Amino acid sequence: MVKVEKDLIGIREFFSIMVFMISTKATDMNTTRLFEDTLNSAWMVIIGSFVIILPSIIVLNLVLKKYQTKNLIELLQIAMGRYVAFGIGFILFLFLLVNTTVESRSYADQLITMNFPKTPLFILYIALLLFCLWGAKKGWEALGSVAWMIFPYVTIALGILVFLLAKDAVINRIFPLFGAGKWEIAKSSFDNVPIYAEAFFVSMLYPFVKDHKTYSRGLFGSLAYSALMMVILYMSYILVFDSQSVGKITYPFNEATRLVSIGRVITNIETFFLTFWLLVIIVKFAVYLYLVSMLFGYVFNIKEFEHTLIPITILVLLLGLIPTNQLDNIFIVKQKIIMYSKYMLLLLPPLLWLILKVKAVRNR
Repeated sequence: MVKVEKDLIGIREFFSIMVFMISTKATDMNTTRLFEDTLNSAWMVIIGSFVIILPSIIVLNLVLKKYQTKNLIELLQIAMGRYVAFGIGFILFLFLLVNTTVESRSYADQLITMNFPKTPLFILYIALLLFCLWGAKKGWEALGSVAWMIFPYVTIALGILVFLLAKDAVINRIFPLFGAGKWEIAKSSFDNVPIYAEAFFVSMLYPFVKDHKTYSRGLFGSLAYSALMMVILYMSYILVFDSQSVGKITYPFNEATRLVSIGRVITNIETFFLTFWLLVIIVKFAVYLYLVSMLFGYVFNIKEFEHTLIPITILVLLLGLIPTNQLDNIFIVKQKIIMYSKYMLLLLPPLLWLILKVKAVRNR
């Protein structure tokens, strides 16, 4: 069995980690992709995807509550046997590995494009992953402590950004309210369910949270908070740039930070926001690396799974350098991940619950 850590995290640390992992998706290139599909109703997709995946997350939470100390892979072994659980676990590992690779490469491209245009991709990508690896090596409790420590400052910085953007907002840009149409919103909401994929994968860390009450409150609280933050940012992009322009801006978040100023004297304050954004990104991918390593350890029964962090980080680096450009990375690879993963996120928890329920009835 995989090594169990002595230290557990509380609701504040768990909440902060989940918010960082999910809400940052409103600051990357995926935003552009979503606006291209749904125009100024993109913020509704965030709510729609949340509503669609919520029943699946609730079912998974109920299963975790019943077995208390078990994580997702252990529950799959109980329900489906070792070999089927190994197959599903390996698929989950591959998905999480590829998703970590695609997302980290996307942020590296974003940093080069917007902030460090003269820095070679290889150098910046290595630097980013080394910081994340250093954080992952510190362990789960340390990541939670850092996340909670910077959470208030990140929240204040985001509040300042939204407040400063408000002076350039044009309320009429929100109309027509349903953008590309209600059917397109519903379809895109279903397709973008993986926005909340972390709520599924974090079940691997269930035994490392203080108790079930802490896990449930942290999970559902962070999901609601993250959805609210993303809606606010999406609405800000629409009101400032209008939906047509956002769909053509590669990185709306970075453009928004460049747009704001404090009076006529204090301008070019994007470095202030970039600092907090970078801290959040490092914590996010440190947790990603930790999750990938842990999932690998559970699937292949490696007790000291922390020893796989360095090889997995190197693998992420090598895979991340394969796409020739960010368009291939986001609009081809990422689209494939989203296309197939949504079915797993929606169907696996109910299937797991049903099998365990049937087994429980038979054993009576």
